[in-house]
Amino acid sequence: MEDIVLHGEGNFDLVAELDLFAQHFTVPLRTARHHQVLITDKTPANVLALAGLVLGPTEPGTAAVLAAAEVMCRTWMPLAYDVVVYCHDRYDQKAGGDRMREKVLGIQDESDTAIYEACRATGVPILELPTGLTVSERVQWTVKRVGDMGLIVV
Repeated sequence: MEDIVLHGEGNFDLVAELDLFAQHFTVPLRTARHHQVLITDKTPANVLALAGLVLGPTEPGTAAVLAAAEVMCRTWMPLAYDVVVYCHDRYDQKAGGDRMREKVLGIQDESDTAIYEACRATGVPILELPTGLTVSERVQWTVKRVGDMGLIVV
């Protein structure tokens, strides 16, 4: 994915998306075993939703692999996630130049809808983060809600 996004080598393809999807299972699993709470910026459902938007529907095997990934999300996420804190904010490229987002800036509205629906379809409770908060306010809001759920002591 780094080669595609940062170095302009290649395009989004099924192999790249499947690798990214797998990472969103393995990395949190390794990290979570050492912490009481793990907050990530994406879930496997996020990756699945974006893959459905960026991959060509005629690529061989795409539909079957994405269908299998959807089953994996709906099965795994309720076991591994207590809650999804969902952020509807739009990314402003002028605000800091995150090169990882450049290729998908034009599909932010479509992505937001697809990602929200993919997360909702897993059955994991969703807390919708208010838009327009500073980073500090986002942290405070999230810690309060997660604490209210009894997931951490605040």
